[in-house]
Amino acid sequence: MTTLKERRERIRERAGRDEPLPPTGSTDEEEAESAKAANWFDIRRLIGAVFLVYGLMLTVTGIVGSYHVKHKADGINVDLWTGIGMLVFGALMVFWALTRPTVPEPAETRGQGSGRIRRAPA
Repeated sequence: MTTLKERRERIRERAGRDEPLPPTGSTDEEEAESAKAANWFDIRRLIGAVFLVYGLMLTVTGIVGSYHVKHKADGINVDLWTGIGMLVFGALMVFWALTRPTVPEPAETRGQGSGRIRRAPA
């Protein structure tokens, strides 16, 4: 099995060059701004916010709803318990997004992609 470094060297040899790939033109400030924007629209925050809103609505319904609605499911207040579960899940998603934010790509790997998808040599 070949290492990533060996694969890069083979790609450079095929392209007929020994120098590293050219930069993409992004500066450190642009990378920081794009990471900040990505954090605002992080899917974990959006999912967490939706679960918090619906969980809050169900919890309130479970607390102030009528007796008939509260005990409709064999005496179990389904709205209350489902709302509490959704609040917990939403809080965990938001907590995860806030504790592990998106960070800018390091300058030495910028423009190369990640994993299997790499920038093609120009």
